[in-house]
Amino acid sequence: MTAYADWIGRERRRTALTEAGDLARLAAVLGRPASPVEVPPAWHWACLAEPIRRSDLGPDGHPRRGLFLPPIEAPRRMFAAADMAFLGALLVGVETELVETITNVEEKNGASGPLTFVTVERVFSQTSAACVTERQTIVYTAAPPAPRTPDADPTPVADWSRDTATDPVLLFAFSAATANGHRIHYDLDYASRVEGYPGLVAHGPLIALLLLEAMPARPLKRFSFRALKPAFSGETITAEGRLDGDRAELWANSDGAVLMKATATF
Repeated sequence: MTAYADWIGRERRRTALTEAGDLARLAAVLGRPASPVEVPPAWHWACLAEPIRRSDLGPDGHPRRGLFLPPIEAPRRMFAAADMAFLGALLVGVETELVETITNVEEKNGASGPLTFVTVERVFSQTSAACVTERQTIVYTAAPPAPRTPDADPTPVADWSRDTATDPVLLFAFSAATANGHRIHYDLDYASRVEGYPGLVAHGPLIALLLLEAMPARPLKRFSFRALKPAFSGETITAEGRLDGDRAELWANSDGAVLMKATATF
């Protein structure tokens, strides 16, 4: 049994309006207009952020462990994967309830050492009906980052492709738009000296949104992604994909390395 079994089932709730200003900030980062009526797919990451007192912040800039998430000692935290379903329109300016539940904590031995995976279910509801569900997987490790290497296999032939240049301003703006306090995205001294990265780290959710933004617009039922390798400030992220019936296979790469793979279902 995991040392954190007692944390499984832990829940927190927040009720607030979906604010047009929150979406406008994310729209500015992505360089597109915000919808005045409906929250676009995966833009819920900018909604219902909970204010965190400085006294409740951990050394990495995230909320201190042991408040909602388990008090895992491994210092490095990464957003490993997400699977989300879009069940109905999430409307702007409407009272929304967010329920977050820790559904699993799993400890494994990886090639680089012990890993702890935490699964969090998130449900956004309006008028008592679920509109967006998301299952997040967060991984904790004490191992230093491995050097990123190009992939041996070529990427598939893409139906579309879009390049996005990254810089510290983009990463800081995305952190602000999504209320992400992790210092690896904006504090170069911390990212390099404490967590051992060669530069500021691009957010996993930012890469995921770039995949969705590059894809031809179609009504989306489901979206899932898995982060594979990090991207760093100053690099160009290429978002590509191809259609396969009612699905799209998506991937992001930089300098010959696949950063993320994803699937969209229509």
